[in-house]
Amino acid sequence: MGSIDLDRLTEPLAVLAASLPDLVATERAALADLDRRIRDAVPQGDDPASVASAIASRIELSREQVALFNAAARRAWTGAMVDPAGNLALCRELGSILLPQELRNRLRTSHADDTTLVVAPGPGLSSVPWELLVIDDDHDVRLVERASVLGGVSPALLVNLARPAMPWAGNGRAVRVVDPTAAGSRTGGGRIYPDGVPGAWRSRSGDDDALLGAGATVGCSPAELAATLQAEEWARLVFVGHASATDPAMPTSAGLELAVDVETGDSRLTAGQWLRQPTRWPAPRRVGFVACQSDDAGYAEQIGLTLAALNAGARTVIATRWSLPSDGSERLVAGGAPIGSATTALALAVDAALATADPVRAIGAWQRDRLDCWRSASSDAARRLHAPLVWSALVTYDIPDAAVSTIPGLDQPMVRRPVPEAPRHDVPGEPPAGDAAEVAKNSLAAGVAAFGRADWHEAREHYLAAFAAFAVCGDLKGVADATTNVGNTAYFLGDLEEAADRYRTALPLYRDLGLDRQAAVVGQNLGNVSFQRGELDVAADQYRAAAEALIRGGFRRHAADTLVNLGAVLIELGRPHLALEHLDQAGALYRETCDESELGGKLAELDQNTGLALAGVRSFERARAHLLSALRHWQTDEPSADRAARANHNLGLVAFRAGDLPEAQLRYGLALEHFHTVGNEHEAADARLGLGTVARHRGDASGARSNFRQAQEHYRKTGQWLAYAQAAFNEGLTHPGDSDQRFELLAGAWAAMQSMSWRLAHVSERAAWRAALDHANDEVLESARLSGRDRQFAELLESLRIAGTLRRVGPTPLSPALPAEADRDAPFVEPLPSMTLSAGPVVPWAPSSAADEAPCDAPPWIDCGWPPTLADAVARAEEIIAVAGSAALPLRRGAVSLIPLLNRHPQQDRPTTDQSPDSTGTHSD
Repeated sequence: MGSIDLDRLTEPLAVLAASLPDLVATERAALADLDRRIRDAVPQGDDPASVASAIASRIELSREQVALFNAAARRAWTGAMVDPAGNLALCRELGSILLPQELRNRLRTSHADDTTLVVAPGPGLSSVPWELLVIDDDHDVRLVERASVLGGVSPALLVNLARPAMPWAGNGRAVRVVDPTAAGSRTGGGRIYPDGVPGAWRSRSGDDDALLGAGATVGCSPAELAATLQAEEWARLVFVGHASATDPAMPTSAGLELAVDVETGDSRLTAGQWLRQPTRWPAPRRVGFVACQSDDAGYAEQIGLTLAALNAGARTVIATRWSLPSDGSERLVAGGAPIGSATTALALAVDAALATADPVRAIGAWQRDRLDCWRSASSDAARRLHAPLVWSALVTYDIPDAAVSTIPGLDQPMVRRPVPEAPRHDVPGEPPAGDAAEVAKNSLAAGVAAFGRADWHEAREHYLAAFAAFAVCGDLKGVADATTNVGNTAYFLGDLEEAADRYRTALPLYRDLGLDRQAAVVGQNLGNVSFQRGELDVAADQYRAAAEALIRGGFRRHAADTLVNLGAVLIELGRPHLALEHLDQAGALYRETCDESELGGKLAELDQNTGLALAGVRSFERARAHLLSALRHWQTDEPSADRAARANHNLGLVAFRAGDLPEAQLRYGLALEHFHTVGNEHEAADARLGLGTVARHRGDASGARSNFRQAQEHYRKTGQWLAYAQAAFNEGLTHPGDSDQRFELLAGAWAAMQSMSWRLAHVSERAAWRAALDHANDEVLESARLSGRDRQFAELLESLRIAGTLRRVGPTPLSPALPAEADRDAPFVEPLPSMTLSAGPVVPWAPSSAADEAPCDAPPWIDCGWPPTLADAVARAEEIIAVAGSAALPLRRGAVSLIPLLNRHPQQDRPTTDQSPDSTGTHSD
């Protein structure tokens, strides 16, 4: 149907964002600043005046917070989602951009009861009110008036769902969870009905229904909800309350806010918990979430609350795209008493629709009625009462059973790939005979010596012996030191899970002993673990907290190392401006604390990272100056041919990005010459990859192919499948755009590269891959288009929809790093080394993943209505991945059809019917 120029969307999406109750970027920044100032508003002394001043400051800052939220509410109640003229202009522009002309032409003559449009928007368009888009340039005709609009779920997510859905048997019993937080609770955003739950919720709940929360003093905890859902076979579940996400990048952190469980302390039911334990919270066939941003289409991985409900047995799920304004908030612009209860009316409409034979049709009819009332409103108050600000927030997912026919039965367990057993954490036995304190001291010293030789196994044995001896002595600091160092050996042996466990055990011991410096060092080490797992946002937070703690404690030299790590992570996350701020701070601390013998080396490493960060903001001349400074240091002041060659490689990268191809060729050539001479063939292959790219851009296809093939040969021999795929992809780019050779090379390598994003440990890790994969996607699609491969083009697009949602299986051991620098202040606790980005290979996927909680474990074949055409590409990708040496795992498993997903009325979804499933026409895009 065509592509969209994203630049055209920038302005209308900004207008839309400003018209919604959610905080915009400037407001979020202001709120973060207020939160920081509130945290910092502490008494400067013990005297009453200081305490009173701090209290007064906090009260004033809290008022500013309230004012900020009130301003956001005023903005929403006066914006384009309330004002008819502004809404028409916005939705006409969005409609002209987002709805292809052919589709709009067909919709003009369609009827809402006969036409279904399935929309899978992805993160960038998840807040678009698709029902409101104008489909006619000459008349105010909205999409909801011509079609039933459904949210699209990736077919990959419908394979191997944990629980089958119960058949729909008409209007059965309901579980309603309304305002479930406890009275006076400071968690979960407080109560949405502070003055009491409206009587409508009680009046519609019969004796056979369950009404949880609903103003009860103790609310409703996750355990109580679980017990209720397990007790009966319910027809529907409606949740009306708060939802939140503790990590904006992690869909599985999204959760329903409930009351605190007195036994466990849990007050949230997260998507991750629900995905892991679907039988503890079995979902009725129909589920409604009337809670802020409960839809998960805004995540790169659509594995939030919607998928959790589907996995637990739901087939119809209604959620909300954005934060809903509270009842009565319109009085901020009405100048008096509230004019109605628009959000409660929405929730009651969802409850009523889920009880009907066709919830999708019922919601559509209700929204069309709201649209008519809004258009005909004769006063500002009436327009606000019926405004699409509230009712167009809904998104409905309706999954027929036929679309998930591959789900195993209850007596047919799901077949998973074999998962390696969890590593055994050695438990120290009795310490050697002798004085325990002396044994502890000697064992710890022997461990430090072995660690310095990079003999991780021997160091581990000594540290475990020291741990046992310190435990006998009752020396808690010794126990913490030994525990930390066992974690360090686990880190270098590639066992990230044990490393994290050891660090988390040591951390509270150091805190209890008041050893802030050691606690901060352990926090930094946890950041290194998160970095290696690919949990880059988590790593950034851990590094930031560790650096702040080290600076507060006066340990400025170690704070500088941590800030370098933080800068490296931020570069990987695509935040070079922020990285530069932290790297500059690290430089100032190094100059302040390092003596001449180590300052030059520290600044050279800093120049490497700073150069790459500057390249990220396209400041190429400054980037080159920093990298040249590092090169001079490694060539003359502290000669290191390896480090100098890496600096040359990075100089080649910067020159290429700047368009200076001769300089790039020179630098890559110097790096290749050194690495080949010393037998470092891996980094030599990396340099060949750079040289091949330069040759291709200079029009030397033959030279480019030669370099790419030599690089491929090395990567193949050494099992570096991901680099192998990249080199093969680059070779494909050397062939003509419409040639079979180009498509075959690109498609196979693309499938292998894309599988990496399926298996990455955390959504944020894709930041390092975003540009490369975007380029790969564009090139393979263009090759399919130019060579007339229409069916491959369609399957490629569908494959892109499911990328990022699939689980990988076992950990890949990390390559040993260099030994850590000795910690002179406390020689028995060693922080892991600071990092410098280099031209080395991408770290393989790591042991844990948000996608681990998704029900599917490999992308299925997508049935687009013809036999799959990408079989050869997938087979080639599996050949590429197989060079890693482990048993080749199939990239595709199971199958799912798109056709039933677009069929609005399958037979099994109705209690009784004489109409065949195909008797209702279906149009789709």
